Amino acid sequence: MCRRRQVRTIYSKCNHAITAADVDVACDSPRCIFSPNHPQTCTGDSCRRTCWQYRPAPQQYTEKKDQLCPYCLPGAC
Repeated sequence: MCRRRQVRTIYSKCNHAITAADVDVACDSPRCIFSPNHPQTCTGDSCRRTCWQYRPAPQQYTEKKDQLCPYCLPGAC
């Protein structure tokens, strides 16, 4: 099923964190209404009974980098 991905990067040199914009991750299932493979002809009550009608909770990732954040780099200000 299609979902959103949230990535937060923690920079250990300055201890700042930056959260990137959510990214939509598409699945290949024809039974997900958000998928590019969901048929346009699948509508109405039968679609509501057989297809995913919502996205699950977003995948959340935290990555750590041993460097300064983009705002603390020399010449950033």
